[in-house]
Amino acid sequence: MNKNRAVLYLRLSDEDKDKLSKEELSESIKNQEKMLKNYAFNQHFKIVGIYNDEDYSGADKNRPNFNKMIDKCRQGLVDIVLVKSQSRFARDMELIEKYVHNLFHEWNIRFITLIDRIDNTKKETKKTSQLMAMTDQWYLEDTSNNIRQTLKIKRKNGEYTGSFAPYGYLKDNTNKNHLVVDKIASQVVKRIYDEYLKGHGLFKIASNLNNDNILSPLEYKKLNGSKIQIPLLKNYETYEYIKKTGSYKVDVTIKNNQNKILKNLKVYNYLTLDNLNFNNNCDIYIRGYPKDKVKFYYTTKTLAKKNWIKLKENDILPKNTTCLITSINFLDKDFIINYQLEITLKENKKHLIYYFNVLTNNNIYKNIKIRKKYLWSMQTIKKILTNEFYIGNLVQFKTTTVSYKNHTVIHNHQKDWIKALNTHEAIIDKKTWDTVQNRLSKKSRSNKTGFIHPFSGKVFCMDCHQIFFKCGNGYLSCKDKKSNFLNCHNKKFVKIEYLTKYINDKLNDLLNKFYDETILRSLNQKYFNKIKEEKINLLQDELNNLNKKLQDKNTYLIKLYEEHTKGLISDKEFVVLKNNYNDNAKLENRIGNIKKEMTIIKNKKIDISNIYLKYRHIDNLNIELINEFIDKILIGPINLKNNTRKIKIIWNFK
Repeated sequence: MNKNRAVLYLRLSDEDKDKLSKEELSESIKNQEKMLKNYAFNQHFKIVGIYNDEDYSGADKNRPNFNKMIDKCRQGLVDIVLVKSQSRFARDMELIEKYVHNLFHEWNIRFITLIDRIDNTKKETKKTSQLMAMTDQWYLEDTSNNIRQTLKIKRKNGEYTGSFAPYGYLKDNTNKNHLVVDKIASQVVKRIYDEYLKGHGLFKIASNLNNDNILSPLEYKKLNGSKIQIPLLKNYETYEYIKKTGSYKVDVTIKNNQNKILKNLKVYNYLTLDNLNFNNNCDIYIRGYPKDKVKFYYTTKTLAKKNWIKLKENDILPKNTTCLITSINFLDKDFIINYQLEITLKENKKHLIYYFNVLTNNNIYKNIKIRKKYLWSMQTIKKILTNEFYIGNLVQFKTTTVSYKNHTVIHNHQKDWIKALNTHEAIIDKKTWDTVQNRLSKKSRSNKTGFIHPFSGKVFCMDCHQIFFKCGNGYLSCKDKKSNFLNCHNKKFVKIEYLTKYINDKLNDLLNKFYDETILRSLNQKYFNKIKEEKINLLQDELNNLNKKLQDKNTYLIKLYEEHTKGLISDKEFVVLKNNYNDNAKLENRIGNIKKEMTIIKNKKIDISNIYLKYRHIDNLNIELINEFIDKILIGPINLKNNTRKIKIIWNFK
């Protein structure tokens, strides 16, 4: 038996992209294939496969077609691997040694390169192969280092170096390192900030956007021709059927393989469990199809009655639908047309498998791809709410990869981030940004309706300085309740209804006091200095409390080391006790932040804000008003003698 079964491997080098035009790149692949085919023909090789990887580095071990070729070799279906040059096969010494000089010998596979004249059946070419592999790897290392240095300089100069513009922006057509506002997506960004300021939680905002059919950042970019992929894979994950709950895109491709023009083509679309009947337990939407070429109809009758009802985009199919039909008026020879449906499976208790079938003329090529639709999520909303891109700043180099060979993403320490200010037009103003960041830092959580509680992140215990959280329906309690009040005596909850009325009345008293603009402008700064003093005193109390905790922990740890040294506790016990008690870094970080905040307050010049002139009287307290006027609310313990408690409001000042 002749061992002449050959596979051709082609690869478009990443290094060529900066040197060649698109036409030249395409021609490069064609020339590789033509050259290898001619050689195989002259050597009487039988070509059993052609494998092509574009947009992949020679050091990448995860090239899909490269790995498919290796699998064929491993299965004994290949005798010869033929490539233009060794660098097209791999630019990694490890891969060359692993396959060319080891496994290919084990599998009886001959490796041949045309340009380098490498042949692993000839011993005299082995050293040449190894030297070339080493120089190729050095080349990649140097290129990688040069690219990293170039990107670092660009980032420091305020140039955007990401592959894709962040949601809300586009890359400038005249300068790919500069961002310009996307007029459509930027409105969604503004909406997200507005809804958050109105008290909507992250989940509620995401749900609202999904319910209003606003495309998620990934889907929006895909619709506009971007090649971005999430997860970071070269291709979307595709499914043959729908089983898990969620939203799916169904892309259907129809091609006319006949030698004549087709008119009034009918394509029958079935969502089916048994490959026979239309089963509409899912929600099916008509979205994103080419309106000028494709029309959709459905029927709730038998096909023979032809009672077709026309559909518009965003229509949802009735549950009693028996068939969905696609009508294509005109399809030329070899012409391809695509259309898209969206299927949402809300529940699947029985774990049924739904298939999507297309029935049409046998001579028509048809292809169906089902993929997950990426929806708005809490993580996406939070990312938009915390990204300085939207106030015109660039914060880059938050992540990097291990090396040019290992593309595992690692997160850089914040001190290594590269920040440049005012590099592009802002979508969100600085005041809105600061308000949102302040609220996010308080770790506000939404309730079951998706709204953030109006007092969330604002109410604190006057005794132990811990936050008050919502417990039960309509009540707030000191967080120390979770430890059965081991560190606090402020055990009595406060009714939200009572607190709302109390704050509302105090706020109106303040407005009445400062309503007269002439009086407001001429007021002595004494009142606002008092606010300043109260804020500093409050921070000082927290600082003293944290310093005491830190001192207690250090004393405990010193004692623990002494007991371990004396052999009173084992190594295992020592490690467990030390880890359970050693959170000094967290305390020291908070102490540092408090000191910075106190310095800012002390040095800040007070400007009497117009917020006291903006409102005459407040009837309904909401989260926006609370955040505008109030910094903190302190709740004291109940006085058992008269059943009263002290409530102190620390007002904002601008």
